[in-house]
Amino acid sequence: MRAGILLALAGALCGQSPPDPTGVLAQARDNLLERRNRLPNYTCVQTVDRSYLRRSVKPQPVPSCSQMHESEKDDTREVYLTDRLHLDVKVSHGNEIGSWAGASQFDSRSIFDLVGNGPYGTGALGTFLSDIFAEGSASFEYNGEKPAGSTKLYEYSFRVPLSASHYSVEVGHDWHTLAYDSLVRIDPQSFDLRYLLVRVSELPTESETCEAVKSVDYDRVQMGTGNFLLPRQSRLHILMTDSSESDIATTYAGCREYHGEATIHFGDEPAAITTGQKADGAAPVVLPAGLPVSLALAAPIDTDTAAAGDVVIEKVRKAVRVHRSGEVLIPEGATVRGRIIRMRHWLVSPRRFEIAIRLETWEADGLSMPIYAKPTTDYESVNTGLHRRMPIVLPPGGQPASVATFAFAASGDRYVVPRGFASSWITIATPAKP
Repeated sequence: MRAGILLALAGALCGQSPPDPTGVLAQARDNLLERRNRLPNYTCVQTVDRSYLRRSVKPQPVPSCSQMHESEKDDTREVYLTDRLHLDVKVSHGNEIGSWAGASQFDSRSIFDLVGNGPYGTGALGTFLSDIFAEGSASFEYNGEKPAGSTKLYEYSFRVPLSASHYSVEVGHDWHTLAYDSLVRIDPQSFDLRYLLVRVSELPTESETCEAVKSVDYDRVQMGTGNFLLPRQSRLHILMTDSSESDIATTYAGCREYHGEATIHFGDEPAAITTGQKADGAAPVVLPAGLPVSLALAAPIDTDTAAAGDVVIEKVRKAVRVHRSGEVLIPEGATVRGRIIRMRHWLVSPRRFEIAIRLETWEADGLSMPIYAKPTTDYESVNTGLHRRMPIVLPPGGQPASVATFAFAASGDRYVVPRGFASSWITIATPAKP
């Protein structure tokens, strides 16, 4: 009797058929759309690591895009530059708004303007999924099962036509919408999307780009009382017509529901400024142009973890005084907050780290007030106390001359700017409001 029951059960298990590919895709689509409709406004912290590659020996003549695809396993490529960004990204109705990580306000500019020069991509947080599943214009093909750890995922290839696409690339000052091909991988048991790949290989000639490929890994994330499917990490690979390449790896963390409407600020106006009367009833200090400001780092900057978007804390080394009268405007020891605007590592001679910093606010008497200053042409070595001429390093594209770029020679893959590193600045006039 016991053996008969076991045989019957085994027979029933053997008779089970695998999930139908069409049914799995349909259920996954319905789940995605239902969760998207319930998805609240939310923010995630993005860490973006970018690597720039080129061939150690540039081929002559430069191969065509198709020839480069055929030799993509060529090991003559070398990484010559890296940089890193820390961003807060707010997602509302599928639209992405960005700010530097930890800023109290979201920026009014495009997130592409915020990150400056260098490749950057959006869409993993919602736009691609709307194109693929909501518009109803993608055509799918089932590619079979693909191993993923201890399980197997169903893979489907698809094409999103131009009429349904929101995939755009910026060429000059114009945006071009493109059709794209790619694939998704779905867990046939939970009907969760696990992997997305998007490939664009027909780009405008003016873009000087052969191909852009973006892959995204998804996972469930708990936010409030809900459970939502959000990206865990993504990778964007760009191949240029001159044979250079870029790899952009993005990780997503700290996703949380965003309450209230975003506050935006404009241009280079510092965020998180507390204005009002000082304790003695006097008006907040407005710094005149032309005052020297000597600063020292309050904490080291470690290039292993530092990124554009991070806050930098400085201390005022000498009281900032009014010319002639000697009135103290900023006392010695006051805190000055700045922000890293660019943090990059050159791996070719001369090997160096470049850290671009913009001053934002100074704090005294419980108030935080804006400071507008530009770097002077020399800085003091914290170890020797000697002054030396600082070479001119242009600020990042689109940034004003008030951004100071410090270059540190380093043969290794890490450099720590020590606590106490001194820099010299001079105040400038408050920029006119736009």
